[in-house]
Amino acid sequence: MLNVMILKFIFIVACFVIAVTSYFFCQSKKDWAWLTAGLLFTVGADYFLVIQNHHLMGVAVFCFAHVCYILRGLNSEKHKQKVALIVAPFLIVAIVIVFANGAIFVLAGIYAALFLMNIAVNIKFCKINKPIVLTGLILFALCDMNVLLFNSPHQLDIPVIFPFAFQLIWVFYLPSQLLLAVSGVRFRRQT
Repeated sequence: MLNVMILKFIFIVACFVIAVTSYFFCQSKKDWAWLTAGLLFTVGADYFLVIQNHHLMGVAVFCFAHVCYILRGLNSEKHKQKVALIVAPFLIVAIVIVFANGAIFVLAGIYAALFLMNIAVNIKFCKINKPIVLTGLILFALCDMNVLLFNSPHQLDIPVIFPFAFQLIWVFYLPSQLLLAVSGVRFRRQT
């Protein structure tokens, strides 16, 4: 099982490498910077979740990935700096409080709020490869729904409701990350 998890982690690292190497084919250098920052945080989050099995740290790092994707979606909007100034300190304080109390469900709630904001921002403001970005985010959300279905019974000590949730996590997650990794690429010439 561990070898399969390492292969999955390597796939996520490869998605980050794809995004980094897409610098020469990207539509916008600012978009590329936020995309690669988000994927770098994703690699960090997956390191903690998949390799170290440290859920608090993994979810906390994923929160920062979503902040990067929110700022990517707001890249051309004037309010980007205001959002960053509001979200980043709130997120840091919230994560410190969560780590002090060890409350994974509070952190998961913060993560969910950031993810919903990420989706809303990209629905409204995304200008680069919007169908690819939104498809990646939908698959990512389906992955997270299966994460919830898989982990809730273990955390709440209740019977497993959906036994295939663990496998479905990866069915949705891997393509979501690949789509996000290529979402900054200029696929056709702009006229």
